[in-house]
Amino acid sequence: MDVICGSICKIKIKPSSKGESMKNFIQSTVLLGLFLSFTACASKTPQDTELATKKFNEFLDTTFDEYMSYSPEGLSSFGKKDQYHKLNDYSEEFDLKMLKLTKQKQKELQKFDREDLDPQAQLSYDLYKKDIEKGIEDFQWKDYSYSVNQQGGIHTDLPTFMINIHKVSTEKDLQDYIARLKEFKRVFSEVGDQILRSQGVGIVPPRFVFPYIYKSSKKVLTGKPFDKTKNDSPLFADFKDKLKKLKLSTQKNKDYMAQAESALKNEVSEAYESLVTVVQQVEKSATPDDGAWKFPRGEEFYAVRLKRYTTTNMTADQIHEVGLKNVARLRSEMTAIQAKLGVQGTLPEFFAKMRKDSRQYFSNSEAGRKAYLELAQSHLDNVNKKVPEYFRSIPKTPMKIKAVEKFREASAGKAFYNEPSDDGSRLGTYYVNLLDMRNVPKFEAEALLYHEGVPGHHFQIALGIELRHLPKYRRYKGYTAFVEGWGLYTERLAKDMGGYKDSYSELGRLSMEMTRACRLVVDTGIHSKKWTREKAISFFNDNLPLAPDAQKEQIERYVIWPGQATAYMIGMLKILELRDKAQQTLGKKFDYRDFHDVVLANGALPLDVLETNVKNYINGKML
Repeated sequence: MDVICGSICKIKIKPSSKGESMKNFIQSTVLLGLFLSFTACASKTPQDTELATKKFNEFLDTTFDEYMSYSPEGLSSFGKKDQYHKLNDYSEEFDLKMLKLTKQKQKELQKFDREDLDPQAQLSYDLYKKDIEKGIEDFQWKDYSYSVNQQGGIHTDLPTFMINIHKVSTEKDLQDYIARLKEFKRVFSEVGDQILRSQGVGIVPPRFVFPYIYKSSKKVLTGKPFDKTKNDSPLFADFKDKLKKLKLSTQKNKDYMAQAESALKNEVSEAYESLVTVVQQVEKSATPDDGAWKFPRGEEFYAVRLKRYTTTNMTADQIHEVGLKNVARLRSEMTAIQAKLGVQGTLPEFFAKMRKDSRQYFSNSEAGRKAYLELAQSHLDNVNKKVPEYFRSIPKTPMKIKAVEKFREASAGKAFYNEPSDDGSRLGTYYVNLLDMRNVPKFEAEALLYHEGVPGHHFQIALGIELRHLPKYRRYKGYTAFVEGWGLYTERLAKDMGGYKDSYSELGRLSMEMTRACRLVVDTGIHSKKWTREKAISFFNDNLPLAPDAQKEQIERYVIWPGQATAYMIGMLKILELRDKAQQTLGKKFDYRDFHDVVLANGALPLDVLETNVKNYINGKML
């Protein structure tokens, strides 16, 4: 449920500037138009504006901290150890409590006069006001989601959180780890209630989802102390590793091991058993139908999701047509690559040959997985050399590349980015899923690195943490069209930066952009036009060189996440449109570094606000 500040525990991060020069640039160019309109009618002194702005930003920061205080997991993600022994509250009572708090904040916001604020604070005011309104409006859809599914949920997210986020540097941290293991039973019970509430209003996952949930849950419970196999389960192995690093006495090690083993065999095991029981009960009412159209008020719900994810008022039909248009464009570009490579036949026949070409894939072995990570690292090293020519602002926090952990490979997506901690103690991480090497072809490795890493999500997200002149709300707020639009934009930008030196890598870039174009078609097809999964997969097969399993995984993702997949291409097209306008208008005055500062300097934004900022930048450069 996306209510205020993102959601409490799933706060997206945004872009940032680096150093005083960028702050000055923002003030003198990006917001020039807003500044002029403000000063034209200002009757208050600069000191009055400064004081009002300070108080408003303090309100936003205090509000952000207040929301975060209700999220022990969110605090841990920020590198804080407050409530380190607790997990989040997933109950309906908590949802209602947050709604009440949101309405309270809406009233408190009315105490501030927007006209008293400086331009940057006015932007914060506008964004926060709209987010509050949308959060309250969208509360009616709080049960319209699949709480557990093949992409994730508490059954995979919580073990991942314990392993990657709950750091242990003291004995107290270890005790808190055990306390959190004992919290699993409560949390899973609350999520089980969520699932039943959704079922009660007619929201049940399609049948294909359920085997994935059982499989992922079983992986968490496989190994000691849950069975008598020689290998440790993922959580037990993690606990042992963290205990070992503390170098405690033999007796303490023995005591803590016994406590952890007890928590795993009792609370954790019972948590999964209770969740599986609920899921099995719900499965009885599942149907093969995939789209949101099957929900009560499904058409209305999907229309709202499209607005939220794209930050536009585009309808499903309009988005579908944009997708078809871009699919046609990309087919033409891919056909040109096919001709350049001298491959005969139709485009689908060319794709079929690529799927069978073993040279395009690493072996499905540990050696193959290692080779893929090495290839990704080489692409990262190369693009980092070109970054200064295209960016002034570069994240201070580095990024690492990591394979998705074994226990969640079956449920995790193809690739994703995890943001660094606020204090820099945890690096930004580009995860790639290497369960099946057929799903991560060599020809896409380069574009995938650019999107998830540099200069994609890592730049946009990690830089956001460094926007110290903005309130936390702005630094950590995410708009999917902006965040994912930027990631897709950087795939194409990397070509200007000297990437994709061979035809297959260029085809990989086109393939990934084609995936996002196809998403516009199949997402709206599934959720608005009642397409079956089979029809959507067939559309992918005709337009993409991806392996069949990869196509299936993509389509199944769109089924359980209505609307989200449309944000990528819509966001990229807007950023490209704005860049083209800046290049055409400014001519020799255009500088990639200026443009990228403008896009990233204010955090993630709705696309219409981004457009205003770019227009102000162009006008400022023309003076």
